[in-house]
Amino acid sequence: MKRSPLDAKASRNLIYILPGLLLYFALVLGPIVAAIGISFTEWNGISPPNWIGIGNYAKLLSDETFYIALKNNAFFMVFYCVIPIVVGLSFAAMVWTLRQREQFALRTLLFLPYIMPTAVLGIIWHWLYNPAFGPINQALKLIGLGSIALPWLGDFTFVLPAVGLVASWYFFGFCMVLFLSGIQRIDPALFEAARVDGASGSRIFFFITLPLLLPEIRIALLLTIISSIKSFDLIFTMTRGGPANATLVPNIYMYELGFQLNRYGYASAVAIIGAILVFTINYAVHRLVRPVNEGSAS
Repeated sequence: MKRSPLDAKASRNLIYILPGLLLYFALVLGPIVAAIGISFTEWNGISPPNWIGIGNYAKLLSDETFYIALKNNAFFMVFYCVIPIVVGLSFAAMVWTLRQREQFALRTLLFLPYIMPTAVLGIIWHWLYNPAFGPINQALKLIGLGSIALPWLGDFTFVLPAVGLVASWYFFGFCMVLFLSGIQRIDPALFEAARVDGASGSRIFFFITLPLLLPEIRIALLLTIISSIKSFDLIFTMTRGGPANATLVPNIYMYELGFQLNRYGYASAVAIIGAILVFTINYAVHRLVRPVNEGSAS
């Protein structure tokens, strides 16, 4: 039986994408499948794995440390997602009213933190927060506010907001640039018509700009939520999850379980739960945050 030209062409195309598929299976899909399998075992990384079924997941249900990590992660979402999006929207609305040269300068300046590795930023901010010689406490003492100069990363009350504000500072420039690109695609005639009808700047923003920016808001939500659930390097370099688990998140807990306590099966279960959280929350965002044209189409 003769092969059709389309079949031959498909076979040739498969040869071109085969190296990429092999890399994907080896570096992405393979480790995911391995982690799922290891999560059903008790394994120290040396001796053969011992199959225990859903034992690791059952332990997680009564693991207080895991619940502390989840609670901290939920608190961090405010700093990773809500604050950057609100501040980014505000700055985008303000920067959009400036001339092009000022827009470019501010956009570049505020976006700079996002191009730096978060591990490097964590080390820098760990020094800035240093209670003895850090610039933040030194500046507070210089202006007569030495009474509120605290050991920011060692205080149970302020350590979570202190680390979270760094995450907000890191992400809000990215959100601002994303929203500015969204404003650029909006038809200027809509703004002109609203002004002619006597609409104020705030009404134009809330009734025209904001609804039409829903696609960009959804993208910002998805990326920042994923980053918050995957948060590790910034928190690890600043506090290592301390003091006393005050900034512990699931990824740091997974690291401690796997690479410090050699409980790879239990650590894999934590990783799988984190992946399920990412998919669940992102699905909810896709369903709830729907652009105007999608909502009308459905």
